[in-house]
Amino acid sequence: MRVTTHMLSETAKRAGITIRKSSMLDYINNDSSKNTLLKELNKIGSLAPIRKSNYEKLEKEADTLLKKTEFFTQEGEKSVFDKARETGNNRDIYDGIKAMVESYNNTLKSLDTVSDTYKLNDYYSRMLKEAAADNSDELSNIGITIAEDKTLVINDDKLKEAQIDSLEKIFCASGDFSKKTLFLASRISDNARANLESLSSMYGLTGNLYSVLGSKYDFWS
Repeated sequence: MRVTTHMLSETAKRAGITIRKSSMLDYINNDSSKNTLLKELNKIGSLAPIRKSNYEKLEKEADTLLKKTEFFTQEGEKSVFDKARETGNNRDIYDGIKAMVESYNNTLKSLDTVSDTYKLNDYYSRMLKEAAADNSDELSNIGITIAEDKTLVINDDKLKEAQIDSLEKIFCASGDFSKKTLFLASRISDNARANLESLSSMYGLTGNLYSVLGSKYDFWS
């Protein structure tokens, strides 16, 4: 709502106060004041939906990575590796690895989307890349290599030829790559969720500030 001279004068008149039209009124309506607080609020409001979308995607990708990794960490009767040994068919392992690698890459890309603003995401991105780098030899032996952009690339033929024991060593519950990936996927998801909550609070605060500004100068009504 634009505050007019008449509105401001009438409000002051009811209180018996004489005001200068060139002081408070100018501050409320001029461009210089809008270029400060209101423009900052507009900036926050315009960026919030983009950040929200990025974090929703990141949380989804991290949760998927967590589930795809957990697929390999089950033990006993539910062990996918023991099942493959019994049946002589490692198709489930092969499909599971492809799904996990896809989720790993998607999570990494989502992290990089928001890493410019939130340093914790930079940290998680670096740690996720290091988890693969620390196991690069083992991964390479079964047909998984690290690309220049640090995503994982699968050589289908080599992966299909890999022995079950070699696959289990990398992806089982005690495997270094699996343990690190599980830990990081959980933390990435938690951080994304926390940022979504923070953005929701910030968006609500921005709306409240707009409301406050709308009535800020109607002191005497």
